[in-house]
Parts: sequence; C-alpha cells; structure tokens
Amino acid sequence: MSATSRGLVAVTGAVTTILVARLLGPAGAGAFAIAITLVVMLLTFATLGLEHGMAYHVSSGRWAPRGALVTVTRVALVTGTTAALVGLAVRLAVPSAFAGLSTASVALVVAAMPFVLLWHYRSYLALAVDRYEGFVVPPAVQSSVAMVLVLSCALAFGLTGALVALTLSHVAGALATLRTVRRLPDAGGDGEPRQLARAVRFGLKGYAGNALQLVNLRLDVFVLSAAVGAAAVGQLSVALAVVGVLWLLPHALSEVVFPRVATLSARADGQAERAMVEAKGVRHAVLMISGGTAVIAAALLLLVVLVFGEAFRPAIELGLILLPGVALLGIGQVLSAIIVGRGRPQYLLYAALIVTPLTVAGYVLLVPALGATGAALVKTLSFTLSFALSVVFHRRATGASLGVFVPTRDELDDLVRLPAQIRRWASGALRSR
Repeated sequence: MSATSRGLVAVTGAVTTILVARLLGPAGAGAFAIAITLVVMLLTFATLGLEHGMAYHVSSGRWAPRGALVTVTRVALVTGTTAALVGLAVRLAVPSAFAGLSTASVALVVAAMPFVLLWHYRSYLALAVDRYEGFVVPPAVQSSVAMVLVLSCALAFGLTGALVALTLSHVAGALATLRTVRRLPDAGGDGEPRQLARAVRFGLKGYAGNALQLVNLRLDVFVLSAAVGAAAVGQLSVALAVVGVLWLLPHALSEVVFPRVATLSARADGQAERAMVEAKGVRHAVLMISGGTAVIAAALLLLVVLVFGEAFRPAIELGLILLPGVALLGIGQVLSAIIVGRGRPQYLLYAALIVTPLTVAGYVLLVPALGATGAALVKTLSFTLSFALSVVFHRRATGASLGVFVPTRDELDDLVRLPAQIRRWASGALRSR
C-alpha cells in the first residue's frame, strides 16, 4: 500500500513538474522548486521529530492513539503558524535566495504550513496503529490535487496560480485524514502524564539528524538561486525529480519497517522476528535499488529532453552525476529506519554532524564556481558519505554482519509470492466492506 501511494505521488509529482516546466520554463520551474523546498524545510524544522516520537510510543503501546491525536492536532496549528512566520522572515532577510519569489508569493506558500503539519502528524499516527490506509492516502491526495490544480491555475495565472494550487493541495491532504481520525481506538497507553514531552524527547534524538540531513538535501537550491539564478535551479530540480524516483520503493519500505521494528523491540519474544524483518528490509532495498538504477539511467538519456524540452538538456548530465549517491542513500533510508526502530535515533545525529559541515562547505566552494554541476557533485558525495556512516551505525545498533546486504533466494521467493498476497489482501478488504 505504501509503495502504491509512493508510486502515485511519483507519477502525479512528475506530471506536475512537467506541467510547470512546459508552462513556465526553467525560471518558473526553479521558482516553483524553491516554493516546494521551503515547505519541506519548514515542515522538517517545525516537527522537532515529534512524528517519530509519537509513532514510536503509540506503536509500542505507551501512548493512547486518541490522546496522541488531540495533542498533535493542537501542536500542528501552533507550530504551523510559527513556521509560516519564520518562512516570511527568511524571505525578507535573504530575498536573493528565493528565485524571484515576492513576499506575497512566499506568504501564499507558507499559509499551507498548519495543514501540512496536520496531515503529516495524523498520517504517522495511522501508521503507528497499523491503519496503513490512513498513512498512504493523504500524500497521494495532496499530490494528485496539486497536479490537477496546477494545470488549471498555472494556465490561467502563471506562477501565482501554481503556488495557489500547491497551498490548496495541502488543505486537501489535511481533509483526507478525517476518516482515520474517526476510527482511532481510545484504549491503550501506560497512563504516564506529559506524553507530548516524552515523545518530543525521543524525537529530538533523531530530529537534529533529520534536520541536518535536509540541509544536505535542499540547501543547494537556495545557494544556486543566489549564485546563478532560477533557471539553474529549475534544471537541477528536474534532474533530482527524475533520479529521485529511485527512492520511492525503499522509502515506502523504510516507513513500515520502522514501527514494526519498534513494536518487536518492545516484545520479549520478538527478537527472532525482528532480526528477520531487519534482514529482509535491507536485502529488499538492495534488490529495489539494483533493478531501478539502470531504469533511471535510461530514462535520463532517453526521456528528459523529450518530456521536458530542449531547455532542460543539462538535466541529463546533472542526473547522471546524482545517480550513484541517490542509489546508495536509498539503501541508507532502510538502514536508518532500523536504527531508529531499535531506539537509537542519536546515531542519525552523529552521522549528520559529520556530513553536514562538509556538505555546506562544498556548496559554498563549488556552486559559485561550477553552478548546478557543482551542486550535483557535492550532493552525490554527501549521499555516499551518509550511506557509509549508516552502514557503520546499523552494525553498531544491530550487530549484523555485512552479509545482510546480500539478497538470498528467500527474498526472490518473497517477490514471487507477492502478487498472490496482494490478491488475498484485496479480497479480504472487499469482503470486510
């Protein structure tokens, strides 16, 4: 289900990227990429890791789902408003980094923040109680609505229309969580007071690592905008959009591995099953990345100019530079999920503290000199180093050997059995309705 949702998000997101590129050109695509990046960065910095702390404590039975819902809904409204004000302040302080977006345009974008946080928290709550449909539907709704609205609004109103569509799509994502909210159980939890503080304490251990990793992933677009211009940002964003498809399945896998490992870690009799889940998670990630890399390379060479237009030809070279790092980081996503599920989120912070200063220095030195090529080089080196550190900390957290990265016949059999399992699940879902 998570992979299907990610696939739908990828398709609708790709169509949205194509529409923006075709309708607005490289400069407009760059400005739209800045708007999306701003939302993602504000989301990450505003959560304080609460979504992971909440999911960990709810999935391990320490926090009642209904109580968690009430708490995170209030938090979303308060922190979302605060994040919006921070976004506006940054635009006023550093206007050159925003690819020509006016203060009014940025205000339009950041107005979505309370809704972004609302559907983000609620989807993780659904994941924690194994209501997978509540986890996978909101992002799919948000991306699909964005695609439809961008087509109509950008045609009528240009870049402003595209930004309106982006904000309205997050409102739709928040509305998509209402069914999950009504079905959450009341029981559960250990009755300990100040559950929010406990969840934030857990989340903060990995929060700084996630925030710094986001700097590695996204800061370059602002540096590139200030040093070169919006058109270069547009070309780099198209390259990353194409190669980023490689992350879809590993990311979907990591999202369900994390709460499963956390649940099994809390059970005295769950150690053997936990080891199995962890090993299969890593090996399936290796299979996904191995098969996907060749497909993405071919897509870069054959489809970029055909789909996006001649103005985006530089994205081919940028994508090929990014591809090795993106592939390794895809496997690293599953390793990180296992590390956090084991209750060791601080390891992500340690890794980020090593990688981020080197990445920022690379952006400052190479982007002004080499433009988008410099940004792609720094990004792929940063991803590679992040993966190497994930391997080290995964072994420290689990004790697993390097043999865990080698797929076996058992994982291939899993893939053969998968269609039959999906049919059985679908039949059961239809009967339950």
